[in-house]
Amino acid sequence: MADDGPGGRQRIADRMRYEESQAVPASFRPHWTKADVKGLLHAMQGRVCAYCGLTSNALDVDHFRPKGAIGYEGAHSGYWWLAYEGSNHLLGCAVCNRVRKKTNFPLLAGFARCTYSTRDDLQAERRILLDPVVDPVEEWLTIGPDDLTGRLIPNPTLGPEERSRVQDSIDLFGLNLDPEVRSERSRTYQAAAQAAKEERWDDLRLSAMRHRAHSLAARVILERVAPERMPTAEEELVDLVNTLWKELRTLLDEIRELRTVGKPIAPTDEKQMNALAWALIILRTDPPAGDPSITDAYLIELLEGEEPEIRAEIVALFSRIASFCRVL
Repeated sequence: MADDGPGGRQRIADRMRYEESQAVPASFRPHWTKADVKGLLHAMQGRVCAYCGLTSNALDVDHFRPKGAIGYEGAHSGYWWLAYEGSNHLLGCAVCNRVRKKTNFPLLAGFARCTYSTRDDLQAERRILLDPVVDPVEEWLTIGPDDLTGRLIPNPTLGPEERSRVQDSIDLFGLNLDPEVRSERSRTYQAAAQAAKEERWDDLRLSAMRHRAHSLAARVILERVAPERMPTAEEELVDLVNTLWKELRTLLDEIRELRTVGKPIAPTDEKQMNALAWALIILRTDPPAGDPSITDAYLIELLEGEEPEIRAEIVALFSRIASFCRVL
């Protein structure tokens, strides 16, 4: 969150208060639940849980490093200074965020936890959990050859410490224990293997797009049989734009239907609409990977393909967000 936005201003105020009186925030204003933050994360992840790979309609904004007290470590007040840092936010499903991870953030045995006074050394902290933004998760996680159950294992080429970290992350999130997660990954893996066998490369490449559910399973297959066919960053970018556009269009159609019959729009639906619009604007101007000019051209093509009434409504939605950006 930028320093001149609501979350950024709160972050500065919390730090100033701590430096003046050593007072750790007792509570936090949930600025990270706003549509702009969720839009940024949709632009990074799509609508897939960062931990288990499931697609969900109800993704939480998770603080990778907990903003409050850590598990049962009463002596540590948590990473409160990261509460409003976008780099500490990930989209996680309710099970991964609220049931499995909760406020846990384990470190390797014998290593000290970072505090506000040592925050400049944060990246040197010897954490166990894998950060899908920073760590090479695709290189560290794999599925055994011909294991159609989709069971995740640490890459056998890893050293002992990395293997242990990967296995601990697998176990904490129940990636091989949760029946829904395991079965969906297994179906993706089997479908990808069948697509490779039948040389249906377009289907396999689509399922290997990182923002698609259990893309790791498809990427494992593709890496083994035809790594040269792995989707490029630009192809993934266009596919993500297309996916989010379709979701926005579907939501807009439903909202227009409700308005036609005089029914109110639920705040959660309006927030989701705004989050999708934010995501598309971010992908147009500052995508996490790939050439933004490609996104810009594709979005214009999608917009021009709409009926004039729909086009005007979408332009108005984007304009409201652009105006909001300017007044922050």
